[in-house]
Parts: sequence; structure tokens; C-alpha cells
Amino acid sequence: MKIAVVPGDGIGKEVVPAVLPTLEYLSEAYQLGLEYDVFTWGADQWLDTGIGLPAGAIDLLSSEYTSVFLGALGDPRIPDMAHGRDILLGMRKGLDLYVNYRPITLPSGVIDLYRENTQGLYVGIGGTVARAGTVSVAIDECVYTRETVEKFVRFCLGQLRDKGRRKVTLVHKSNAVPNTGGLWQDVFRRELQNFPELAGSEEYVDSFCYNLVRDATPYEGILASNLFGDIISDIGAALMGGLGLASSASICPETGFALFEPVHGSAPDIAGKGIANPYAAAMSLALMLDHLGHGQAAELFRTCVIEVSQSDAATPDLGGQGTTGRFMDHVVALLKRGTDNRTS
Repeated sequence: MKIAVVPGDGIGKEVVPAVLPTLEYLSEAYQLGLEYDVFTWGADQWLDTGIGLPAGAIDLLSSEYTSVFLGALGDPRIPDMAHGRDILLGMRKGLDLYVNYRPITLPSGVIDLYRENTQGLYVGIGGTVARAGTVSVAIDECVYTRETVEKFVRFCLGQLRDKGRRKVTLVHKSNAVPNTGGLWQDVFRRELQNFPELAGSEEYVDSFCYNLVRDATPYEGILASNLFGDIISDIGAALMGGLGLASSASICPETGFALFEPVHGSAPDIAGKGIANPYAAAMSLALMLDHLGHGQAAELFRTCVIEVSQSDAATPDLGGQGTTGRFMDHVVALLKRGTDNRTS
């Protein structure tokens, strides 16, 4: 199994190299047969060549790799994020990664948030009308097809059922956005009939966000459209303790191809200081191990990362005195201890 590694920009170029030794160690210790190639797609390449996602990249990824491990995209030298849209949205759409999974891990348990990842307001349809160089009209179209909503909802409900979840909440805004909102409601209600194990509920996105912040314990599974899921995921990260703790997976269920990335962004304000928190990148790698069928290695990895995150070796944002490298060095040490105990 080959993995395409894209460190990207900013702290992505710090957390990804720090995490990769754990992948190498786990692959050897558990005989996983995982290999990776590093790609330099990012701001530097864009500024040098004007190329974000190279021609043929989608065909290369789909034919030779099982997944992508992405660090972060974003650079103040490219304020409109043109390269980020070209690379990240290009992979999402080109590889049909329409399911975005973002676990919200709280003391009360894990909330499984599923966000549709390729349509909605992010579909890229719209334009502007300008007069004398000033934009006077701006239009962005929200587009959803029944086919995409159906296969998204069906897959997510199946995942929740298989995980033993009992409740699922659809988040929408059909009272103000009746056309796409009504489509989501109709599909959700129809598909839910095939999953008697799940009790379904629906909430408007504004009241849902209010309720989530006040008390997250009633929620187990959440389904949301692209924009709403994007917003909810950051609220979830705040409830967890910050963006440095938030992991994600973008999946095409039909092919099994997936992209894994921390959602903290490139954080240019701390890039190069050696204090970037690698927790989210590590947990994204754990999601990848799970996805590839290596649950035992993933579970040991998570346990070690959590233990280090609560120690003095953690980065300053977690209350520790560590650096990015020191954090992951301690994780590797714990992994070696754990695998030694497993084989003794």
C-alpha cells in the first residue's frame, strides 16, 4: 500500500515530517507493508510555476496510491488561496471524496460528524458583475444532486449503525433555504427507514450550533451539508480544546480512496517556531490506519498520542513545554514500549 504525502504549507511542513516516523515504525512493527512518496504541492511550487495540482495528478493518485496524507494549505503570499482551492478542492472533486468525517472527541464520548464534501455552496458556480472595477453583484450557487445526497446519507447511516450509534441528527436550514434543504430532508427521512437501529432527528443549523455549545451530550451522529458541516466542525474543535486537536478523513466509499488531514490550517503565525501541535496530524494518521484495516496499530497509536498530549512533552498550547519534534519523539518511545509488551 502506497500513501501520497503532501506536507503543503506553513506548519504542515513541520507536523507531517514529525509524524511520519511513527508511520514507518508501525508499518515495520505490525508488518503493514505501508510505503509513502512525498509531493511538494503547495505555495512554493505555485509561486515558482503557477501550478497547484499538476496535470495527471488525479490519475496518478487513483492508480498508484491508496490514500493521501496532507499537512496544511495556506500562505500569506497567496491571499486568495488560489493554490489551496486548486490542490485540495481538485483532489476532493477529482477523486470524488464526497464524505468528510470529522470526529469530535469529548469527555462524554465521540460525536461522529459527517459533512458532504463536494457540492453545495462549494461547487464553484457563480460570478460577479463589476462596474468601474467595483463588484456590484456577487452570486454563489448552492447545488445538490439527489444522487450525491442519497449516497452520502446512505453511507453515513451505515457507518453509524456499524459503530453501534443509536441517534443521528440531520442539520439543515430548510425554513430559509427550502429547495436544497427540502431535498436533504426528503432523502434523510427515506433512507432512515432502512436503518431501524437509528433514531433520527432534525435541527436547524442555528439552533443546533447553540445546542451543541450548551450541551453536546445528546448527540451521537451528525449529518450536514458542505457549508454547515464546515462550520460545525470548527465549533466541535473548539469544544475539544482547539483546532490543533481536530482530525479529518475525506472518503470515496466506492473506491476506498481517502485523504487524511488535520484541520488546523497552515498557521503562518507560528510556522517555523517548532511549537506546532502535531496531535491533529497524528490522529489523522490514526484514522488512515483504521481506514486501511489496521485497527490494532491505530488504537495503540492513539493511546500513545493522548498520553503524551497530557505530559510535559506536549506543545505549549496543551500546557506542556515540548516542541513538535519532542512531542512525537515521546510518542515513538511509547510505541516501542507498547509493541515490546505486545510481543513479550
